[in-house]
Amino acid sequence: MTADTSVKLTYVVTWREISEGLKMQMRHSPVGRWCYRVLWGLCALLALLSVANLLTRGVGAAGLEVWRFLLTACLFVIAIRWLTALALLAYARHLGEHRVTVDADGISIVSERHTHHTNWSFYGRSAESRRVFVLLTPDVWGTGVMVLPKRGLSDPQDSERLRSLFTKHLASGSPRRSARGSRDESLDPASNPHTERQES
Repeated sequence: MTADTSVKLTYVVTWREISEGLKMQMRHSPVGRWCYRVLWGLCALLALLSVANLLTRGVGAAGLEVWRFLLTACLFVIAIRWLTALALLAYARHLGEHRVTVDADGISIVSERHTHHTNWSFYGRSAESRRVFVLLTPDVWGTGVMVLPKRGLSDPQDSERLRSLFTKHLASGSPRRSARGSRDESLDPASNPHTERQES
């Protein structure tokens, strides 16, 4: 199995795949990780303060405004990714079925209304979850995102071929297994028809 073997994917993107790609973007870009930790840290702090007040002063101690703020912050963390995924889904569905080729020259995408080729130098990191591979640009925001759904692969062995290509051609190459069983890798950002930003 060579790292430069061509890998092809064919798929129509789903909301869940885009949402998962955005979650990976947040977890694997420097600014995204910072925002993620701050938001959840704030939620945890407010929850602890509320519980402490309840235990020491009774149910009436935690004011209604505190509970509203805590609920709003938690819902914001969850909803922002879902709403963004819905917006990107409309664009991706407009492009139709995606036929993607990943090889030594980069990533080529052909859809019913869009044709694009991206060189490996565009991306800097990759990440992997149970459903998708994600390519991110090397900037601190990970602004350029390409989502490649695993269900688009025709051969189960193509997953390993993709990992080999990512490892060989992305700046920070070597993949590593995360604590949750997802695989983190560095890739080159692509033109994913869902994000331009680009995602598909």
